Amino acid sequence: MTSPMRLPLALALALAYPTHAFAADAVEAPELPASPSTVLISADRLENSYASDAAGVAKGSRSLRETPQSVSVANRQRLDDQNLRTLDEALANMTGVIVEQASGHERRYYSRGFEIEAVQYDGVTSQRNSGFNISPDLSVFERVEVMRGPAGLFAGAGNPGGAVNMVRKRPLKANRIEAQASAARWNDYRAHVDASRLLNESGSVRARVVGAYEDKEYFYDVADNQRTVLYAIVEADLAPSTTLGVGFHREENDMTPFYGGLQRFTDGGDLGLPRSTYTNAAWSDTNIQSTTAFADLNHRFNDDWKLRVAFNRMREDNHDLSGSAFGAVNRATNLGPSLSSFVGHLLGEQKAADATLEGSFSAFGRRHDVLLGANWMQRDYDYYNQLYTVANPVINPYTFDPYDYAVAPTTPARAATRTLAALEQSGIYGSLRFALTDTVKLIAGGRVSNWKNSTRNLVTGAYSVQPFKQSGEFTPYGALQWEFAPEWTSYLSYAEIFRSQANQFTASGDRLEPATGNNIEAGVKGAMYGGRLNASLAAFRILEENRSQSDPFNPSPCIGSPTGGACSIAEGEVRSQGLDAELSGQLLPGLQVSAGYTWNQTKYLRDRTATGIPSANENQPLSTFTPRHLARIWANWQPNGSAWEVGGGVNAQSETYKTGGALRFEQAGYAVWSARVGYRINRNLLASVNFNNIFDKHYYRTLGSTSGNNWYGEPRNVTATLRATF
Repeated sequence: MTSPMRLPLALALALAYPTHAFAADAVEAPELPASPSTVLISADRLENSYASDAAGVAKGSRSLRETPQSVSVANRQRLDDQNLRTLDEALANMTGVIVEQASGHERRYYSRGFEIEAVQYDGVTSQRNSGFNISPDLSVFERVEVMRGPAGLFAGAGNPGGAVNMVRKRPLKANRIEAQASAARWNDYRAHVDASRLLNESGSVRARVVGAYEDKEYFYDVADNQRTVLYAIVEADLAPSTTLGVGFHREENDMTPFYGGLQRFTDGGDLGLPRSTYTNAAWSDTNIQSTTAFADLNHRFNDDWKLRVAFNRMREDNHDLSGSAFGAVNRATNLGPSLSSFVGHLLGEQKAADATLEGSFSAFGRRHDVLLGANWMQRDYDYYNQLYTVANPVINPYTFDPYDYAVAPTTPARAATRTLAALEQSGIYGSLRFALTDTVKLIAGGRVSNWKNSTRNLVTGAYSVQPFKQSGEFTPYGALQWEFAPEWTSYLSYAEIFRSQANQFTASGDRLEPATGNNIEAGVKGAMYGGRLNASLAAFRILEENRSQSDPFNPSPCIGSPTGGACSIAEGEVRSQGLDAELSGQLLPGLQVSAGYTWNQTKYLRDRTATGIPSANENQPLSTFTPRHLARIWANWQPNGSAWEVGGGVNAQSETYKTGGALRFEQAGYAVWSARVGYRINRNLLASVNFNNIFDKHYYRTLGSTSGNNWYGEPRNVTATLRATF
């Protein structure tokens, strides 16, 4: 196989090496007008710290201590130390976040019992598509940020779980090249290069290129993936106070996938299959391509006011051919699952823009801060799906051979479907941070959102989501902060978000009003030792109200609905409440720590059947797979002056379960331990070994149903990495 790394490596080397040889410490970095992102990146890298000063997911330039919501950051140093390569790996190690495996390559993210739908790139919101949710490679990102709780002020509509922001790498202030190669269990090989270069003598024009290639198999049989990443960005200082950035990012995953996961017995019992079990046809094939172009402009008017405008355009071209087994297993015969085959092709495009004006002014003898912004996002995708008939489809998962089906089937099982979906969202937002005293701040803000959506089957012409438009939806926000000590701030905040239900109709023919999620949070945050150690503790309560329910007085078919089905009323209510605690940064000289603990309880407060009586959900947990107790702990220690460094940590959680009718599938509480040993060979070379699941814990990372989507956690494995920096 010809390695796709040749082009990225050639480009990176051309950018990285000047016309003369140089030593790592011989490069003088010119003084540059640094953007906020440049400052944060340089600080994090130079200090080798897990602490971060601010997070773009919350907008503005306020520090984490001054942000009155729960925010976590995994910066580049921590991502490298823990060998976290993809977004799902990073989120699975962050405070309060649950990663659910939907297929071999698809993931869903949850916080406080609700799905996180909004994923931002440098603060510009995108919408995750269904069907091809591949987890982005992190080689091109400097850090991953998570806000827990409603992000409606900036993200618009969605669930009240939170938002994720990925911050791209930016050109550095000096020429530098970093290359690394790694090898791991299950034929997992990876290489990447990251090069930054000043393009003129003054350093006012600079570039950065990242190229990565990964060829890996998995702990289950047959499946593999070849991932290629290419990223390039150029920044130019148009004036001392104005910087323009333009970039390109392409990622391709060519894989033999594993859809469906493992099945269970019809009575809910565990099959006890080996973790290597694979129940897809070996000819399954998936190719997922995404290409993103982006640009941003940062301008500082004076010491008090600055403007940022950013734009993203992402195109997806994804192909899928799968032979997957679904169905519960009969204990007596070990039969039941049936192999089905489908072909899918998705063409999608997302365009998004965000503009933010931030500043401060004097009034009543004090300084006050203002944030004004507007954003827009449009997502369109065209999805074709064809189901095929498989000969002798019933399988025994204990004896199934993926290579028994040598050729993919070509006989259609039913007519093809083709879905055209369109979603558009826009809004304006703002907040005022008013200084009541030198230590007490009052924050008030809000957003006005517009929303359009439709989904249509192009084969039949029928709408599964009727075209609709929602305008002028107001989302309030407020907080009170008190800096009660030089390094400590307490806060009380209120945040809200809405979730459209306009594709459901009342008996009178009106569209259902949105469900609204609101979060009341009280907490305390500290930035100690000059900001080298961040600490936070928060208590929260989320209520999502006006959830859709069937109207018991107007059974199906609904006379007011153009799509039929039951009439709806907005009377459901759920609650999530708990505590978040986090510590990140330098605890002692040479000791970097990231430790988070979450206690979370969810509940259906009101959930009714079509007859109006309480459903089986009422007074039960909303999210049964959200553990009551969740801990994410990692630390890395390098003694002063030593070439050696050691790290270790644990991800632990209490029991979880899922239900299917009268059945209940449980996963007992578990802890997965990891460790790291690093050795600096010289100032340019660092060798490290990461050990994951040290005690080879056998567990399900995701519970599904009797018919499938049960996924084992990864067994014990080791990754060896060599990193060179010049």
